[in-house]
Amino acid sequence: MQRTQKYLNKISPSLRQFKSLSKSYESIILSVKIDEIKLDGVNFFNEYPERNHQSGIMTFTRPDDDLPYKTVLIIDSKDTISTNGINPINTLRSILKKEITDTYCNQEIDHLGAFGYISYECYKYFENVGDLKEDPTGCPESFFLIPKTMITIDHQENTLTISHLVSAQLDEKSYQKESETIFKIIGFIQNINLKKNNATNTIKKFLKQPTSLITKKGTYLNKVKKIKQLIKEGELIQCVFSQRFEKKSTLNDELLLTYLVHEYPSEYIFQLIGTDFTVTGSSPEMFLKVKNNKATIRPVAGTVGVNKKSNKLKLATNLKESIKDNAEHIMLVDLARNDLGRVSEKGTVKVDKLLETQNYNNVIHLASEVSGKIAKKFDSLDTFMSTFPIGTLTGAPKIRAAKLISELESEGRGPYCGAIGWFSANGDLETSTIIRTAIRKNDKISFNAGGGIVYDSIPEVEYQETLYKIKAFKDIRL
Repeated sequence: MQRTQKYLNKISPSLRQFKSLSKSYESIILSVKIDEIKLDGVNFFNEYPERNHQSGIMTFTRPDDDLPYKTVLIIDSKDTISTNGINPINTLRSILKKEITDTYCNQEIDHLGAFGYISYECYKYFENVGDLKEDPTGCPESFFLIPKTMITIDHQENTLTISHLVSAQLDEKSYQKESETIFKIIGFIQNINLKKNNATNTIKKFLKQPTSLITKKGTYLNKVKKIKQLIKEGELIQCVFSQRFEKKSTLNDELLLTYLVHEYPSEYIFQLIGTDFTVTGSSPEMFLKVKNNKATIRPVAGTVGVNKKSNKLKLATNLKESIKDNAEHIMLVDLARNDLGRVSEKGTVKVDKLLETQNYNNVIHLASEVSGKIAKKFDSLDTFMSTFPIGTLTGAPKIRAAKLISELESEGRGPYCGAIGWFSANGDLETSTIIRTAIRKNDKISFNAGGGIVYDSIPEVEYQETLYKIKAFKDIRL
């Protein structure tokens, strides 16, 4: 305890300030910032004994960087919000607005907000795409954690901020008691003794467990051929067709998260633990980021599978020179430009990066970056609705592709192909597409994969691409 006492006077706001603020707010965020500290957020998340069951973590890494620049951990939630049958953006907007009004938070602390996902089927609330099939796993259409106790790690500055929401109507004794929550976290960090979890055999067993293919290979190939025929007839230009896999497994959440971090690192690694389900993923694709009213989308389209014997440099070069992949990618960049153009100031939408390769353990992707300045009459949530879901997961034209997906895919997608991330009450947000992700519920783990079907797609090649994309969850010999 003595080692944490030095932080007693660093808690903001102080007791005197707290009493003054309590006259104007219902709740107040207590916080402490710790300098010169390095902490692996995933290890802490897995080991902290007082973490609430309904919790979450997300690491944010820039392309081509090996380590995250930020990690956000929700270790205790004030509330959970799930929606079905309604537009989740309306619910989210109302919650964030109330937080700003009712809760005091130091402007340097990004605590007011929500961490969660919006499922693919929520597209029907944003555009007239008709009824979409239901999620076979039974997860909510959207699910958010409203943080009570939160840790934000800035890996570039080597700082860590602990923030904790409390009632504004606390006396001095209660203020001190609530401060103990922060001191417990500091004490755990100072004395952390992480176990080396050598669970290779457990992971191998998980990968080799029998996997059910919800769609038989022959059926999948025939539907790819049907999409190609519709493209030839001028119905659409591209359709992203996917399939779901499922296996029984008791693999625990902590081990699955650690496994993805070490074996399949990516720009976004996340785990959201809900009421009776868990969403765990390692996604290479940013969906939408809004920072200071600038909106950015990073389309990822064009994929080649790799293995230990692959010449990655040669494969990356071939991918960049592929006429098919380039044409498909440019089309989806244009789609991102159009989506952003609907809510951006005239003349501000631009392509910042084009056709860059990104290397991962099992695939190489082509990626670009498109940005725009949000017009004054819109906000980040309007921008989310205008651009969701990202075109790389539907096709083009977007609405026609979504209708065809609903017709041909035997089930709804649920969280898969939706978006997950941090929605800040200050108007910023950062979300990732939900791909390379496992959904655990009722001792079953589901994972999906798909690919963009175009005029000259080869059905067998498209099928194999889906297998490359699920190698993190299934032992596949290709």
